[in-house]
This record gives sequence, structure tokens and C-alpha cells, in this order.
Amino acid sequence: MARTFEALMKAEKENQIGPEESRVFDLRPQAQISIPRNYKLPPRVAEEYHRMKQLILNSSPDRKIKTVLFSSSREGEGTSTVTRDFAINLASTGDTVLLVDANVRNPVLHNAFNLEKRAGLTELLIGGKALAETINKTEIPNLSIITSGVPPSNPSSIFQSKLLDSLLEQMKQQADWVLFDAPPIHSYNDASTLAGKMDGVIMVLQAESTRWEVAQSAKERIEQDKVKILGAVLNRRRMYIPEWVYRML
Repeated sequence: MARTFEALMKAEKENQIGPEESRVFDLRPQAQISIPRNYKLPPRVAEEYHRMKQLILNSSPDRKIKTVLFSSSREGEGTSTVTRDFAINLASTGDTVLLVDANVRNPVLHNAFNLEKRAGLTELLIGGKALAETINKTEIPNLSIITSGVPPSNPSSIFQSKLLDSLLEQMKQQADWVLFDAPPIHSYNDASTLAGKMDGVIMVLQAESTRWEVAQSAKERIEQDKVKILGAVLNRRRMYIPEWVYRML
């Protein structure tokens, strides 16, 4: 028991998550804080996103993956945070990224980059703005964002726009990656409608919270439209005693 305690104390001291790392996983609203130009993900987090990039690329070696939609089965699973940090990780390696806030009912990405949400995706899809007018440069090199825009009275209707297909093609010309932050699959039809036009979908699941049946149902709903699910992110996973700790005993 004493050796176990000593190993845990040593592990905690050597691998303790610092303040800058803990903020990455803090999903509480932080509208007053914008991401600075020199923002970097903690090495361990960045490595996981790098691995995620490689898995996406390897999932379809015969074709280029450019448009990826991030969604969840229900509210509050951290989809926006995962999408944002994956975009930052891609940009930090030299890839150009266009981040699109397609969660027009509950947008948050504009807060992270200290932007106004008006003149965004909504205005783009209803024909009021040109694509160039809606793309905002951020403080992060290689990363641009299209905010949600002002929520319309009938949000689902904008994703039925005849402009969407042509706009997606234009977006692909703007960046190496076009990432869409979408609302939960079970909450609205928005994600399902958009998913059918994407190269693939990433599901975000909250560890120890999302029921298997709910996640499976969301997966089946996406696959009904012949959409490729590229993978799933298990978010907010609690770390217990890892294997490497036992090696120190």
C-alpha cells in the first residue's frame, strides 16, 4: 500500500495538468476571453488531435477529406470545444482551416475569437452576403472562421438553401480543411441535413454520461443518409490510475 501511495504521489507530481492545460478542458462559458495569437494546445492534447488527423486521412486514402462535420447525440457534450481545438491544432501544423459555426441556434465560437456573430453563415445562406464578406481572420495563423450569423426565425430552413452546395465548393477552395460545428443530431434536423453534404462526420461523446443507446441511435440516423462516420471523440474522460503508474511500483 505504501509503495502504491508513493507511486501515485510521484505520478501526480510528474504528470499534473498545469493551469494552461486544465483550461483546455474547462467547457464553462468564457465569452469574455478570446484566444490569443500565441495560443498553443498542451503537448499531450495536441498529440491526440494529431493522431485524430492521421486517422481521418487514413480512413479514405482514395479521396481527399476536406469537409468534416462535428456533432453529438445531445446537448452539452463539448462539440464546439473539440471542433475549435482540432482546428487550432491543424492550423498550428501549417494547414489552412476554415471553421464554420453551423450551430445557429446556440452559437459559441464567435465568443472564443472575440468576433461579432452577425454577417455569418445565416446571411451567407439566405443570399445577403458573399463568401468573402463572411470569412473572418483570427489571431491564430492559418485559421479563419465563419460565424453563425443572426439566428433566423426558422433555423432549419437555411440549410435547405439552394446556395449551400455551391458555397461548399467555394469553401473548399479557401482552405485545406473546412470544419463545421453542428448542433446535436437528436435535437434538430440541421446536423443530419448538413451531414449528407460532408466528406465525413466526427461524433463527440461525453464519457460516463452519454448512454450507448443514444449514441447508437445518432450514429444510425447519420448512416441512413449514406454519410461516412470518420470516428468518435470520447470527451471529458476521467483518468484513473493509468497503466504506467503500475510500472513504477
